[in-house]
Amino acid sequence: MRKSTQSLLEKLSEEASNRLTHYRYNRSERLHPRYRKGQISALEWLCDLSEYYLIQEKRLKEELRKQVWKQMEAIALLDPGPYRQGIEDAVREMMPLLED
Repeated sequence: MRKSTQSLLEKLSEEASNRLTHYRYNRSERLHPRYRKGQISALEWLCDLSEYYLIQEKRLKEELRKQVWKQMEAIALLDPGPYRQGIEDAVREMMPLLED
């Protein structure tokens, strides 16, 4: 995911968590109990959802690295030559991007 997506998920998680705290512990507002319960349910779901996708984002990066290395192993089976060398060089040039 791009940084903007990660930032969006973090903001969503933080805001939902803040509002969740408000609805759980602020009893001074006159709200219908079922309305409060609905707010809490939705905000818990949003917290869980944003956390899930933040974890998926981390796993996605690892999965991408694994796939690249798996392909590099397959490329190693090719006969040595300019074609294989071109592939290996291109992948090596891109590897620093995967480390960020």
